[in-house]
Amino acid sequence: MALRIKEISAGSWADDFGILPGERIVSINGHPVTDFLDLGFYGGDEKLKVEIERLDGSDKIFVIKESWQKPLGIIAVDHVCRQCVNNCIFCFIDQMPDNLRESLYIKDDDTCFSFYYGNFITLTNLTDWDYRKIIEQYLSPLYISVHTTNPELHKKMLGYKRDFDIMEKLKFLVKNDIAFHTQIVVVPGYNDGEELQRSLRDLDNMGFNCISIGIVPVGLTKYRNNLPLMRVVNAQEAEQLLEISARYKRTWCSDEIYIKAGKEIPEAEFYEDFEQLENGIGMIRMLLMNWQEEKQYFLKDVEKIEQRLVFVTGKLAAEYIQKIADEINTVIPDKARVQAIRNDFFGEDVTVAGLLTWQDIEQQLELADNEIAVFASNTLNSERVSIDGYTAELIAARLGGRIMIIDEQFQEWEIVET
Repeated sequence: MALRIKEISAGSWADDFGILPGERIVSINGHPVTDFLDLGFYGGDEKLKVEIERLDGSDKIFVIKESWQKPLGIIAVDHVCRQCVNNCIFCFIDQMPDNLRESLYIKDDDTCFSFYYGNFITLTNLTDWDYRKIIEQYLSPLYISVHTTNPELHKKMLGYKRDFDIMEKLKFLVKNDIAFHTQIVVVPGYNDGEELQRSLRDLDNMGFNCISIGIVPVGLTKYRNNLPLMRVVNAQEAEQLLEISARYKRTWCSDEIYIKAGKEIPEAEFYEDFEQLENGIGMIRMLLMNWQEEKQYFLKDVEKIEQRLVFVTGKLAAEYIQKIADEINTVIPDKARVQAIRNDFFGEDVTVAGLLTWQDIEQQLELADNEIAVFASNTLNSERVSIDGYTAELIAARLGGRIMIIDEQFQEWEIVET
């Protein structure tokens, strides 16, 4: 399938040749071009033979002998995400009600996004052609959801019917020098205990190709009608997960597991390069580190704000946000407080700020006239819209005309006004 062109950069080879938006790239140097990774990989050669399907349906070949002189200049249409074909018993998307942000219902299982953005994939929807592409283009590292290395349990937990062996695929990647980060979503009674130890042993035997192993607890909402019965990880099980994970190299548990077990979040050295921040692994430690680095600048900025800061967060990180508020108050007395929001929308077992809805916040947050609400950026998406569809500007309007948004890792902040 040819790749449709979205834009042509001015002054590029494509511009010189008169290639137009809407036309399609069929191949580069004889290689089919189907996505933005193909375009970048094959378009990097010094000599290019580019086959284009014109708007009238005809094909034309353009030859570039010295592509380093200027860019090819072809910008592809937005990538269409390949979606998951599994029916995982713990899938969070299956536990969500209707009418939330549309993007939340996309079951991303796309190799391009795994390599480019670090999204986790299961490998279950890949063909032999996909594996050849991974090897040829050296798409390494990938991010792979393993969950269990037991083939029968893997099939049961991911809910597919075809033949698939996760260990066979991982060994193939190792044989071809492809590295990967992995994650295991722990579901009590399924892949914990002895099964978890089996999985960790198998992954540890992959050597340095297995760059990291992230262990995260299953997330369950109150919307589990007609779904398999399961429960969240309890305090004793969380402590056991920490004990088991400590036996293996390059293996880390999420912050939630430490908090459930009543253990302190490890120091920064423990997390090495913080490989799995997006999984909530080391995120609180990174937050506290960045606070220490940025606090003098932040304090200068908030001194100019007459209002008192109210940090709005989920219950999981509230005690750590409170430490930041306490430090602020030692410098500027009575300048900050924390309000932890209970997640009534998804259920009280969901405690992260990133899954708070505006409707829960609005119902529980009480601001005095001299207070301004402060939100972590992951309470909103990249377009600054809440999980239930409210923009930052609309939220600000509901809260007195202004709010503050702070990057969840405390690297930057801004005031949003209406």
